[in-house]
Amino acid sequence: MSPENFMNPYNFVRFLEPSIEIDEISDKILLRKCRPPPHDRYISLTGKIECRLKTTSPLFITDSEQINKLNKGYNSYEFFKLLGKNGKLDYAIPSTSLRGMLRSVFEAATNSCFSILEGGLLGKRRRPEYYKWELHAGLIKKIPDKDNPGIVEKLEAYLLPHRKFPQYKNKVNQNGKKIFIQIDDEKVIDVKEITDEAQNNNENYEVGYLKTSDRGIGRDNKHYERVFKRRDDYNEEDDYQLDYQTYKNYIVANRNNKHQNTREPKRGDTIWFRTEEESRRIKEFSYAQIYRAPFPNSIEELLPEYFHPCDNYNTLCPGCRVFGWTHPDPPEDNRVKVAYKGRIMISHGKILNSPKILEVCPINLNILSTPKPTTAYFYLLKKSNKQPDFKIEYEEDKAILRGRKFYYHNRTQNLKNKEYVRPSGKKDKQSRELRDVLTAGNDFSFFIEFKNLAPLELGALLWTIKLEENMNHRLGLAKPYGFGSNKISIKSITLVNFNKRYSNFSNQGKKSLNRSKITLMIKLFKSQMTEIYGDDFENLDNIKDLKALLTQHPQSLAIHYPRLSSRPRVNGKNYEWFEMNEKYIEKPLPLPSEDNGLPLTFVGEVKFFNNRKGYGFITIEDTEEDIFVHISNVEGQIPLNEGQRVIFEIAMGEKDFQAVDVRLN
Repeated sequence: MSPENFMNPYNFVRFLEPSIEIDEISDKILLRKCRPPPHDRYISLTGKIECRLKTTSPLFITDSEQINKLNKGYNSYEFFKLLGKNGKLDYAIPSTSLRGMLRSVFEAATNSCFSILEGGLLGKRRRPEYYKWELHAGLIKKIPDKDNPGIVEKLEAYLLPHRKFPQYKNKVNQNGKKIFIQIDDEKVIDVKEITDEAQNNNENYEVGYLKTSDRGIGRDNKHYERVFKRRDDYNEEDDYQLDYQTYKNYIVANRNNKHQNTREPKRGDTIWFRTEEESRRIKEFSYAQIYRAPFPNSIEELLPEYFHPCDNYNTLCPGCRVFGWTHPDPPEDNRVKVAYKGRIMISHGKILNSPKILEVCPINLNILSTPKPTTAYFYLLKKSNKQPDFKIEYEEDKAILRGRKFYYHNRTQNLKNKEYVRPSGKKDKQSRELRDVLTAGNDFSFFIEFKNLAPLELGALLWTIKLEENMNHRLGLAKPYGFGSNKISIKSITLVNFNKRYSNFSNQGKKSLNRSKITLMIKLFKSQMTEIYGDDFENLDNIKDLKALLTQHPQSLAIHYPRLSSRPRVNGKNYEWFEMNEKYIEKPLPLPSEDNGLPLTFVGEVKFFNNRKGYGFITIEDTEEDIFVHISNVEGQIPLNEGQRVIFEIAMGEKDFQAVDVRLN
């Protein structure tokens, strides 16, 4: 019996670092950064591509205008629809969704810039003794902007014991709220809500600012909140500066916080901050004393500058020249060009058949995981060899970003109800009910109008649309659960010659592009990529990764987020897989083209077993780590013998991880 593996839902398409200089008069420059063509004349290929899209797995695209906020406390969503010729609403795919889907593949295939990149600092929670600088209590008095720093007042902090002031216990939404407090012998002895009556009877009371927090993971023994107050020797000149970049770094590092009110700090919030001695400039801040301390290297610093979002009209990447560009940080100089209109226009996708809806609708969609870029061994590669490394960290200058995130294609027969439906069946504010999910086998038509594309650019676009045999595009909601796979075919391509069209009343200037010409243009794109990057097109890292991600995995492994059980658990706790991995296995996310999955079950050898007491230890194969096993978790509850090979799963016990579902191998 072999150990069971699973596929993480996503992986990354690597980028190709440019190594050779290209002459600006060569067509190859179109696959690098250069000035875009003008819009005021026709100088290259212009025309229209008729496309058909067939869903190869369930598809759902939200209609933002058809969200039903039910009184039961959760939202119900309908599929996007457009008014048809018959006056009825028909299922459709919005042009923006098609555009985003195609642009992401085009950018990856042509080695374009990362047009969407949040480049701030990420952070990781540490034990208090590992933080730099002294910790202070503070109140945000002014939020910074690009031109002016924010202002934070340093305050004094006092405890609010839960036993005496239970009304504030774990009330995270009351952070920064003003109350009256009475202090005696450095302790809060009484509190009052601020009311009109209290305003007139507040002798011996001072204004305090609540500093409340959630219970947190593993914090059942938390016994108090805090309240901040102004220092007796306060002087406005003693206020601290909060730089705009420090503020933005916090937002990037905490964008997935459980509590929305802690994702973007506001004026009047109470915070904890650290600053260098004798400095008035804040280095780090957060809502909790144990917080995500920023890594020294930002996301942008781990990505070569060539791939940063384009910021110069004269040096736009292929993706920005074809799909359009806006300056990521527009300068105030009005003479500087800050936008370029794309040279393709994509229509909405119109359904061609009677809609085929999943029989299990409505679906209570399982909660989607949030990105976890601080898990460095999933998001980074070793810079020296571009290979995964479990030990890699953002702190090191030896790391580089893996690439562009894509979700694996998952064919319909591998989609299991248990994965995309919320296992508890619970419906609450986190729930999303999908009322009409389309099945595989629905057909849509759409068209792409293009203007002034060079043959090389059109070849790249055609490859992006068609992809290779068995490759699928990914579109819409719930891609981690296998939704959204589709295949696009090109029905026709019409070129328009406007010189002929406007010079002759009997000639419309239209010409169909036959299959052989389409193939030639795609071959042109492939051959130029080969010449520029020095390897066969199929062997280029970005193309290998795209193929691996968008084609069904040969082993047809189950695809789901990391967890310790083969089936989704009601209580979630998927983070336990990462804790287990870091303690025992030390397995980084493999490259897409080498991805044979991550471990779900394990093989090991019994190191020791006490038959009388019914417990022992198993040495996990390919590691030097031992894990506890109890006889109650052995199949048939039979004693184990030293040296026996067993297969097992790992689960969190009362105190630590242990082997469960143990079977002889």
